[in-house]
Amino acid sequence: MHVVLDESNQMTPYISSSYMPPRHLHSHTFFELCFCVSGRSTNVINGFPVPFQNGTCVILRPGDVHAVKDYDEKVYEHIDLYLSENRFKELCAYCQEGLYEEIMREETALAFTFSNEFFSFLFNQSLLLKEMLSNGDKFFEPLHLSIVLAILSEWLRHRRSSQAYKPDWLKNLLPKFNDMNFIQKNITQIARETGFSLPYFSTQFKKYMGVSAIAYLNKKRVHLSKDLIRNPDLRLLDISGMLGFENPSTFSKHFLEEFKIPPKDYRKQTLQSINT
Repeated sequence: MHVVLDESNQMTPYISSSYMPPRHLHSHTFFELCFCVSGRSTNVINGFPVPFQNGTCVILRPGDVHAVKDYDEKVYEHIDLYLSENRFKELCAYCQEGLYEEIMREETALAFTFSNEFFSFLFNQSLLLKEMLSNGDKFFEPLHLSIVLAILSEWLRHRRSSQAYKPDWLKNLLPKFNDMNFIQKNITQIARETGFSLPYFSTQFKKYMGVSAIAYLNKKRVHLSKDLIRNPDLRLLDISGMLGFENPSTFSKHFLEEFKIPPKDYRKQTLQSINT
């Protein structure tokens, strides 16, 4: 069980400092952007533990179940920024088309680390924002929104750099997708080769590659199928099995999606060009 905090229980937009954040599981009906400014903790989000220290930020969506654990009350502090779902959606649209939908689809915790320069800027802006809130300053909301926009922009920068970077296990894995024997394997077997569980492998693969592991595998399969299709002695049924597809119709579906032509028509065109 966890507590659901409704938007009516908090002001939005809003900013607060938490020196003793709740250790019990809870969720919100609004968005919370939380970043650590002192000490360390573990932010457990939807059952996934996220190490939290200076400059670590997490975007908590409505419905994300979370709690802060393992912190020293004497030194720990994080800052929370709240805003409504509608306003968050508007700011995402301002940053980049489809960003809101991407954030809502993300399966893993939306955690990342600020650069030192950005963390210093954000911390100073947050102090100013808290002072404006206590004084009832009319410019509180515009500054609040500008800070959220800045964090979203930093998230986009982090996402781009994460996609450009590939860990060693992935660098070693990708060339294997060009091996006919390897692509006959299913995703569970491929995940097992990395030493990761299937859920963790799937989320990490998508994080770094931008597509799911199964989509990447099927794409590689149909590209390798072209050479096989040119061999008139191989039936499409045989090729489907050699590629690891469950049946020929699944193979044809993915081939059509990738090349905009059914494999049987591609074979006909290829053989005609060879004979002319």
